[in-house]
Amino acid sequence: MSLSARERQILDAIARQFAAEEPALARGFSEHGRGRVTAERITAERAKGRWEAWPVALIAVCLAVFAVVLLLSGNSRT
Repeated sequence: MSLSARERQILDAIARQFAAEEPALARGFSEHGRGRVTAERITAERAKGRWEAWPVALIAVCLAVFAVVLLLSGNSRT
């Protein structure tokens, strides 16, 4: 899906303002993302990086268990 001319103008204006306000960060961003965006299949080699996120997953599971325990152990007056 392509952008309309107005949408491109707005994005160009945002990019110009960003480059004026944060030139170092804008240069860093401009070094990435050149070319066409395509979907990529995740290979076993690239999937190794997913194991680096295990602490976040562990915290999410612990919070979910904690929430369930709180819900089930609520003070139920009948």
